[in-house]
Amino acid sequence: MDLLAGRRERPVPAVGQVGHYLIHRRDEERGPEDEEADRARDQAGADVLAGEPPVHGGRSTRSRPGRVAFRACSRGGETAVVQDAAEPAVVGVDVGGTKIAAARVAGASARDLTQRATDISGPEAVLDGIEAAVREVVDATGPVEAVGIGLPSQVEFATGTVVASVNIPLAGVPLRDELGTRLGTPVYIDNDANCAALAEAGLVDEPPARHLVMLTLGTGVGGGIVIDGRIFRGSSGLGAELGHVVLDANGPACPGACPNRGCLEAYCSGTALERDATELAQDRPESWLGQVAADHGGRVTGRDVVNAATEGDEDARDLLERLGTWLGVGIADFVNTFEPEHLVIGGGLSAAHELFLHTAEHEARSRALPALFERVRISLARAGNDAGVIGAGLLAAQELGLSGDTSRPTAREEVG
Repeated sequence: MDLLAGRRERPVPAVGQVGHYLIHRRDEERGPEDEEADRARDQAGADVLAGEPPVHGGRSTRSRPGRVAFRACSRGGETAVVQDAAEPAVVGVDVGGTKIAAARVAGASARDLTQRATDISGPEAVLDGIEAAVREVVDATGPVEAVGIGLPSQVEFATGTVVASVNIPLAGVPLRDELGTRLGTPVYIDNDANCAALAEAGLVDEPPARHLVMLTLGTGVGGGIVIDGRIFRGSSGLGAELGHVVLDANGPACPGACPNRGCLEAYCSGTALERDATELAQDRPESWLGQVAADHGGRVTGRDVVNAATEGDEDARDLLERLGTWLGVGIADFVNTFEPEHLVIGGGLSAAHELFLHTAEHEARSRALPALFERVRISLARAGNDAGVIGAGLLAAQELGLSGDTSRPTAREEVG
């Protein structure tokens, strides 16, 4: 089935127009669906803190047409409904090690969201899963003009080839060509953190953000950069690895797949928090965290630390404050380097932001150049679990030239 069937020409909106029509609603107008979305976001954050990413099956009604739910980041206690004038016909896909999510993306919102477990038994199985997810959305919503895909991998953007992938067996796979042939429509591939940053650029106050840095704090630390409304990738698409920027050359070894020591991921990830908490528990078995470790085979999870800190345990609070301090060092570096309008914090650990983000902001303010820091707004991510899907869809719209804000002006000619 050619997903381009029924494709019609669309007028090209002005630069930055697609996906940036916000109608604000105050908190007292929030309905039950908004509260349900908030609870889902909090639970997702708790699951990541616990090291247990959720796996869902079937179609979700959490994301509705023209809506994105988010928490406590807008001015004056406002939330936002996103509407789009052009609504390009695109599907966004977020591929993870445990699930594949796909949805029709209109503006900065996702609808008809479908999710399925990721079969990582081999490259062909992953391709089958992506294709099935896209077709399910197309069957429900009609033909599309392009598909955008974000995945936790290093991607050579010009060719859509996966260069390296830790949790998904796609290394060396020319994913854009393979899926383009299967689906019969243009396909665009990028790193999932890049896609998330693009989504958040459409959800800030007074959107779109032209200059934005996003950090995702989860099992590891990811990041994405938007400059002049476009994703910054470096010369071939492998750049912007913000989690591996070095903060201390003699620091702890990176828990991820890099040879570094003392990088942001070594200090500010859920894995790093678990490492530090488990070491503390071993050194002080009489402590609260020591008792937790004794009850759980010697392991203390990030969720255990957050729970203990919330209950007032000083050791747990100290661990999260130290995480916030190192995060602030990293934020200062990024502010000095990129001078963003917005710096957005997302990922599972952001659900515990009240325990470390104030410390991070204070540290960043003390280290960044004052003239730069006073121009940046630090906030929490707003797209929640839909960030990857929304960003992937926006990527597809940009690459088709529908928004007038493309990173490859000849994309339409390249895909024929």
